[in-house]
Amino acid sequence: MVGLGSMAVVGLVETVTGPVVWNLTASLKLGLISGLGGALGYALSLTAWGQWAVFSRIWLPLTGRLPWAVVTFLEDAYQRGVLRQAGAVYQFRHARLQGHLARAYRSPHVPKQPAGPGSPRLTDESESA
Repeated sequence: MVGLGSMAVVGLVETVTGPVVWNLTASLKLGLISGLGGALGYALSLTAWGQWAVFSRIWLPLTGRLPWAVVTFLEDAYQRGVLRQAGAVYQFRHARLQGHLARAYRSPHVPKQPAGPGSPRLTDESESA
C-alpha cells in the first residue's frame, strides 16, 4: 500500500523534477522498508517495552550509568561476594555499601533560607500592578 502511494507521489513530483524511473518492484521494496522502519519506530518509542529497551539498554550504558553487559557485571559481583542472589533478584550483601552508594547518587538538597528583614523579598507581579 505504501509502495503504491509512493508511486502516486513520484508521479506528481515528476512534473517538477523530470522523469523518475520507478517500477513496481522498486515501489514495493520502498514500501516494505518504510513499513518496517515505521513499525520499528513505533515499537521503540510508543510502547512500554520499547521505551524500557531504549532507556536501559542504550541510554544508561551510553551515559556510563550501567555497564553494557549487565548480566556479566551482576554475575561478577556475585562471584566476588558483593551481591547475593535470591531467585532472580540480586541484593547487596553489605548494608553499609548499599547506604554509601545511595548517598553518593542522591541529589544534593539545598535548604531554603527564611526571609529575614535584610533579605530581598520576591513579589508577585499581580501585587505590584
